[in-house]
Amino acid sequence: MAWEKGDLIQCDMTFVSHTIANAPDGYIAGIASTPATDLYGHKVAKGAFDESIRKKGLTGPRGIKLLAGHDWHKIAGAIKKLETVGDNLGIEAQLNLNVSYVKDLYEVTKQNGGLSFSVGFSLQSYEFVDDEEIENEDDPCLIIKSGDLMEVSVVTFPAQPEAEMTFVKVGPPSTVRELERAFIARGNAQNRSEAKKLIQTMRQFSHLLNGKETSEASPAITPQHLGLDAPLLKPVHEQLARMKAVFGSG
Repeated sequence: MAWEKGDLIQCDMTFVSHTIANAPDGYIAGIASTPATDLYGHKVAKGAFDESIRKKGLTGPRGIKLLAGHDWHKIAGAIKKLETVGDNLGIEAQLNLNVSYVKDLYEVTKQNGGLSFSVGFSLQSYEFVDDEEIENEDDPCLIIKSGDLMEVSVVTFPAQPEAEMTFVKVGPPSTVRELERAFIARGNAQNRSEAKKLIQTMRQFSHLLNGKETSEASPAITPQHLGLDAPLLKPVHEQLARMKAVFGSG
């Protein structure tokens, strides 16, 4: 395929979610570009977009946009930070959850444990690699030295497996159904049935989640009352402690 200067290139970047403690819901961050060779044989050089970012900025009519699926009619929010860190182009952005399609995008992003990023840009400086110089599938056939960055999109399928999402802000569940989904998404349960059992256990020991310890004088539920040995209840207590730590810090 022949590329000409000004052609729009889309390079997808994979992301894996991670909770941020002090960010608003809808906050995402990670890697927008990396110099590793992608699945199409393209390699975006380190700092290829630095000059474009400096000139355009992240706000205003000419600023670099955050889009949903490369649809120029669907702005997904605002990019808060976009700069080269080490070899990679790092991104921090805030999704606008007041927009219906963005809220839907955020929900499926959380449910899937993160989606992907993809950069859309016009070629400025590049070079092809001769076939005889390509020794294996990891060698690039096209090296992009600089490009005019137009947008960064949230997409489904990645072309760059080495770029990972570092942050997806996930707020505390507000309904029982959302809590079930959270357990499944976090790997605490394999299905809804297992999630329901965890919630039943939480209800049974709700006094522990509220920070209320049972005194010796109170008629507390103990392993003896339940007909269970203490070693059998230990995993339950440990699971409750983990759940309290996770959902209490959101």
